[in-house]
Amino acid sequence: MPVVPVYLTHYPNMDTELPFHIKINHLKRDFGSHRHDFLEFSYVIEGRGFEIINGVQHPMEPGTFTLVMPYQFHSIHSEPEHPLRLYNCNFGIHLYNSSEQLPGSVETFGERELLPYVQVPAGEQEKFQEILKELYEEYHDEQIWRHALIKVKLTEILVRFDRLRRSAQLMDTVNEVIKTEGRERGRSSGDIWKAIQFVHEHYREDLTLSGLAQRFGFSVPYLSELFKKTIGQNFVSFVHEVRIRQACGLLIATEMTVLDIALETGYGSYNTFTRIFKESKGVTPAIFRKQNKLQLTDQR
Repeated sequence: MPVVPVYLTHYPNMDTELPFHIKINHLKRDFGSHRHDFLEFSYVIEGRGFEIINGVQHPMEPGTFTLVMPYQFHSIHSEPEHPLRLYNCNFGIHLYNSSEQLPGSVETFGERELLPYVQVPAGEQEKFQEILKELYEEYHDEQIWRHALIKVKLTEILVRFDRLRRSAQLMDTVNEVIKTEGRERGRSSGDIWKAIQFVHEHYREDLTLSGLAQRFGFSVPYLSELFKKTIGQNFVSFVHEVRIRQACGLLIATEMTVLDIALETGYGSYNTFTRIFKESKGVTPAIFRKQNKLQLTDQR
């Protein structure tokens, strides 16, 4: 009987004005197959094991950096004799606005498919660890310009990762993976990611499956099938999920009225927004705001 990957929906600080969280994990046991709608990167500090992303396995050892895109199935397996210790970071795609390119989000290099991981050369591991240490310390501090500096350092680490995996020295390895796995997925996986990213960037607009299919060159039935296969839910549910995620952040981080938030997140009706929000979160937007504002106050 096949194992159904767990769908993780939350991480600390996800619904705040800074949808970002970083920690150091000690994996003494395997972390089973799962997926989520946010991005995740990891960097191995010590230990050994392997990771499986969308059915493709790669080793994990000191210096391994991995970037997992939204909705990719992945699991981590740690050697009992050499348990993994690694930085683990979760962040929302909306941390970058629609006019910014998210480093590492492009999964192809010309006609070649890029690997989701890289083994950082020994000569560069010290630099990676320095950036990650600063990112970790900045996140756990409360100094002025904290959010700005976190984003700068996050961007730097993603840029360095993407440059490494694109380097000429890694292309032979990429080609070997393409021979065994890449051709089966063809170009559809890259194109569906573009469609997913488009929804994240244009959730305020009147989005339709037919409009998205026309934009990205799919038939409507095939795009519907791709959404269900890739993210495990239909197009309409996915759009609602993205909009409600944004609404949660606005409810906590701003003093906007519920009506204004409804309009800002693509709902033309206060009643529709309230109904869908309650179906998703179990409480009305007003109660959600009150509960989470109190929680933030208590944490301070």
